[in-house]
Amino acid sequence: MQIPVTLPTSLVNYKKPLLIVFGFLIAFFLLRPVFFKPAVITVVGQGKLSIAPAKVEMTVSRVDSSVDPVVAVNQGETSVQLLIDESKKMLVDPDIQRAFYQITPTIIGGDKLYQVVNVFKLTSYEPAKTSELIKTLYTKGAITIANVSFLPAEQADVTQEARRLALKDAKEQAKKIAQAAGKRVGRIVTISDDLSEVAGTVASQQLGSSDAPMMDFLAQAPEKIEVGKVVSVTYEIW
Repeated sequence: MQIPVTLPTSLVNYKKPLLIVFGFLIAFFLLRPVFFKPAVITVVGQGKLSIAPAKVEMTVSRVDSSVDPVVAVNQGETSVQLLIDESKKMLVDPDIQRAFYQITPTIIGGDKLYQVVNVFKLTSYEPAKTSELIKTLYTKGAITIANVSFLPAEQADVTQEARRLALKDAKEQAKKIAQAAGKRVGRIVTISDDLSEVAGTVASQQLGSSDAPMMDFLAQAPEKIEVGKVVSVTYEIW
């Protein structure tokens, strides 16, 4: 047997007005973006991490020349292979990729010479040997060692964590600005990422034979490298 439930008379009397009020509030929140345009602010957030380097990348180049283009190419092949072999002797399982070689005719002292440039990318998993490696490569005939970058083991994970810290920093800055204006932070409108991969503080540096101060600087690999991401975030504020 079901017992009928009877609402109190006072609640029945106010049921319709309450529904009207709730309907008005819902409509207000739904239509607010149409009639009330929020202000927007754009802030730049930075995320930084200090982490031990697990590997180092660099590009190594060698230049050879001869009046005979075939001889120049063969000399270049021999010379660059010597540098690769020396790298393999010093390091345990390095990654070595031949990048390119370029042959260019030039006039020197009235004679036509063919210059051949060979470049390879080297990744070492023994950062502590960086200075010794660089000095050895120059001794064996390398012309330029460039783009020396100390990197963490899991670059993707470190990049994502640095990005998370950058977004957190942006949100904190936005809150401070909004509070100063007597407003609060709303939704995110846009996010712009610098899209760069994580790299250490010693990066994109070109080392030449005369760069003695830089060679001294690389005598020991850094115990920690600072890696970071930058994001630009636009928020609504109400």
